[in-house]
Amino acid sequence: MRTQGSGRPLTERERAVLVAMIERGVDDDDPPSEEDRQRWLAQVPEVRVVGGCRCGTCPSVEFRATGTPETDPWETQVVLEAGADGALLLLFVHDDRLSELELAPVGDRTFEQLPDVEQMTFYR
Repeated sequence: MRTQGSGRPLTERERAVLVAMIERGVDDDDPPSEEDRQRWLAQVPEVRVVGGCRCGTCPSVEFRATGTPETDPWETQVVLEAGADGALLLLFVHDDRLSELELAPVGDRTFEQLPDVEQMTFYR
């Protein structure tokens, strides 16, 4: 689901999970450099939520930094992973821009909100 206009600010929990994913999320196929992580962290203050979950069972959000164009199709993709009880967390970075934070439930579970950062597992 897409929001109208310029979207909304991240919630405190969304921001905390996003920062944790950038700092500690893992991509085994193509690990990001510290420079990549710093560049993505610099985008966080400008990120606006422009869409949400389409399945109705999770708190996934799509976002875009203020003033950046939406590109489709994108040329490059990085996917950082982490875990939480009953879910997989994925941060998508398209063309070096933060794009989506997805919580993928395992099994039939549903989630009202993202987990606390302390409940997340990072696989490094």
